[in-house]
Amino acid sequence: MVHFCNVKKTFLFLFFALWFSKIFCIPYFSIHPVDFSLHSFNFNKHFPPYYDSLSHRFILRNEKATFGRKFLRGSLEVVGYNILSTALLFVLPEHVTNWHQPYLGKVNEQYRKTFSHAPVVDADVWYINYLGHPYQGACYYNAVRSQGAKFWQAGLFCLGHSLVWEYIAEGGLEQPSIQDIVVTPVVGSLLGELIHYGTVKMSRNGFTWYEKTFVCIFNPMFAINNGFKYARKTPAF
Repeated sequence: MVHFCNVKKTFLFLFFALWFSKIFCIPYFSIHPVDFSLHSFNFNKHFPPYYDSLSHRFILRNEKATFGRKFLRGSLEVVGYNILSTALLFVLPEHVTNWHQPYLGKVNEQYRKTFSHAPVVDADVWYINYLGHPYQGACYYNAVRSQGAKFWQAGLFCLGHSLVWEYIAEGGLEQPSIQDIVVTPVVGSLLGELIHYGTVKMSRNGFTWYEKTFVCIFNPMFAINNGFKYARKTPAF
């Protein structure tokens, strides 16, 4: 039997919800309509990089597109990066990666442990933890930062993909690492922003051959997203 008080509370909640939507939501969306269709992501429109001769500023690929478009492109790039990284780690010696071959057949067991136990302090060599992971985080960060995403958007993107790497990509091989969870997004974002700033500075006068080499090594996501040849445009008014 339903208690009368519960019915009364339910009706009061529905009344308040309808009143709130009438007073606040309906007027707002009537003035600011929101398009939830696929066209809002501008899939059929291209946003190539170019140099704005009026503001003397380099406009990045997808800078004027929605963040959803930047996120999708950046995520595809990160997946490709992770596949290459995983292939490289598999051929490295076991004492470097701590991915012990006898345990590769116990992936399911390790995944259960990954999601049921806390992260641990790993015993990886220092250059993996404090050089490799900051570089990895910087690549994650610049996958969307080099498309004109804001600092905080790129930072959250880096954090999300860092957790995906620790819990999904590596989760079946080893326990998530406390150092990696902190170093990859935090140091990686700071390093990524520094590299991004330097890359944009270089782009203003065109890239020399040694600047192109630097960008390809330390900011490959920028090279993939924007390249080194771009048109010069003057905005029309």
